[in-house]
Amino acid sequence: MNATAMRYGTALCVLILLYLEPALANKFETIGGGVSGSSGIKREWLQRFLFVGGGLSLLGSILAAVFPHRNAAYLNYGNWKQSAIVLLVFAVVFFLAAVML
Repeated sequence: MNATAMRYGTALCVLILLYLEPALANKFETIGGGVSGSSGIKREWLQRFLFVGGGLSLLGSILAAVFPHRNAAYLNYGNWKQSAIVLLVFAVVFFLAAVML
């Protein structure tokens, strides 16, 4: 795939996303106060983002611990314990931030 096709594909994805979710065009507050109620939209979006990030981090932590560690070709062959711990810490931080928001 060449660079031009990749740019067109990215632009098409952005346009489809804006078409499917029209609130994205006016999601964030402007300096003058913005649209009424936009802080609630930002909070809801950020909370969803944090829950998804926490879920993905938790999944990565579980996969780092569950995958076999006998093959040296795997990325987690030597550092699977550290990877699992760091991803678990990220998951806890993301979930706490989402709940406290």
